[in-house]
Amino acid sequence: MNVLRPYIVKQWRALLGASIGTVVIALAELAKPWPIALIVDHVIGDRHAPFDVDTGFLLAIGALILAIAVAESAATYFSNLWLQSAGERITHELRVAIYDHLQRLSLAFHQRTHKGDLLTRVTEDVNDMGELFSDTLGEMLQSALLAAGMTVVLLYIDPVLALASLLTAPLLVAVSFVFRRRVRERARKQRRQEGDLASVANEALSAMQVVKAFGGEAHESERIRDKSEQRMGVGVEVARLQARFDGTIGVLRAFATAVVTVFGVIRVSKGELSTGDLIIFVSYTRKASSPMRSFAREAAKLTAALARADRIAEILATDEVIVDKPGGYSGPRAAGEIELEHVTFAYAGERPALQDVSLTIPKGSRLALTGESGAGKSTLSALVARFYDPTQGTVRIDGRDARDCSLHWLRDQIAVVLQDTVLFSGTVRDNIAYGTDATDHDIVDAARAAAAHAFIQQLPDGYDTELGPQGTGLSGGQRQRIGIARTLLRNPPVIILDEPTTSLDQASEDQVLEGLDRLMRGRTCLLITHSPRLARTADQIIELDHGRIVQTEAPVA
Repeated sequence: MNVLRPYIVKQWRALLGASIGTVVIALAELAKPWPIALIVDHVIGDRHAPFDVDTGFLLAIGALILAIAVAESAATYFSNLWLQSAGERITHELRVAIYDHLQRLSLAFHQRTHKGDLLTRVTEDVNDMGELFSDTLGEMLQSALLAAGMTVVLLYIDPVLALASLLTAPLLVAVSFVFRRRVRERARKQRRQEGDLASVANEALSAMQVVKAFGGEAHESERIRDKSEQRMGVGVEVARLQARFDGTIGVLRAFATAVVTVFGVIRVSKGELSTGDLIIFVSYTRKASSPMRSFAREAAKLTAALARADRIAEILATDEVIVDKPGGYSGPRAAGEIELEHVTFAYAGERPALQDVSLTIPKGSRLALTGESGAGKSTLSALVARFYDPTQGTVRIDGRDARDCSLHWLRDQIAVVLQDTVLFSGTVRDNIAYGTDATDHDIVDAARAAAAHAFIQQLPDGYDTELGPQGTGLSGGQRQRIGIARTLLRNPPVIILDEPTTSLDQASEDQVLEGLDRLMRGRTCLLITHSPRLARTADQIIELDHGRIVQTEAPVA
């Protein structure tokens, strides 16, 4: 619960009000048998019908019953309102906090973590935290207060009979403890399996074209079925535990009720207990099974919620971030000189992807990186963009260590055009202006420069055309040109192009190269490419092999 403490403290007023309301509800529940007990002892007594009734006293009893009901209803209303409102606010703030933290975590963390599992934590796990307050905690507090109140009242009325009614209490506590421990173990397993299930589903749905191309629908359905059956199995185990617990509680409380009834009648016959008090005893003893069962059930939910809280805390406690140095450099626009000095980098637990690389890219020049897949080209570009920090060595921008620069400033200086431009749900206009406050005029100018304006105008609603997920409906070349327009709009001094023309046909490549030529003018460019045509546009070509520079040459005209 430590992870929730800052969010709980903010809602202390609502939670305090809800707690007071819960106390009133428990008191009202305790008071319900008393009017009947008063009638039995003071109105009916030992009389036989017909007999006279004290109308005033009877009306007072009726008013008491009404007052108890009104107090309970009002307390229930405000308690539920405050608890649910607090739960919604806590859910909102916790969801925003975990999502913000995920945005800060390094690219390496996101590359090795299943997206489906992260989505489960941001949505379902966080929602369960809100329900913890709106449903579970209030019910547990009310059940605990009711059980404690019943015990105190019974001890006050008749300590001997009260102790008899509590004979099964130690066994109830032991059963509840074992039940909660087993439920928590299974809840943790359940959440892990739900994360795995979401990851498998997300993976398949994100690659549906590949699934259908290889006829893998049945295989993917089987994968989901297997994961779902594992999740179902744990769910059935929890249900079996719950049913077993409910049955055990019912038997124990029935035994306690039988003991109270038998010994209670004996004490009434001896004049040691009134008939009304016996009614209260039997009523409380029978009701005691309800708060005990409710408390145990909600305690099981609390146990499961704590397992979810552990998963949230695991993310919030992850400190794998690119450090944004306090007071880091954030001066004017960079000139664009890039220098790598004896740079070595290795992913966690793997061999070095780059080994002792030193090179300089003068401002305004173009450097092409070539080499086989896995040679280290994309890793080198990621270090320049500071998606990672080198294991050894230094990356400099205009002679300044990139680690000494503000991340916000650095992101403004360096733009990346990927092999397959990522587009978001929204309009074409929104995608071009992503991350900026560009005007419509600026957006159109950028699209013209990227050779994208003509095809955008032919879309159903032009720049206001809504794009589907990942830009569905656009060709690869069209998506690339929108990506180039988006980069042009930012006007960065340094451009990284990661295989920008791969998988394009000749006509699309011609159009993309037209936009790229405008994009690269006057900027420092790092080209990662297998295309000889694109490499020849560079001022210098460097070949990497197993993380080392093996050849440097000027392009052949």
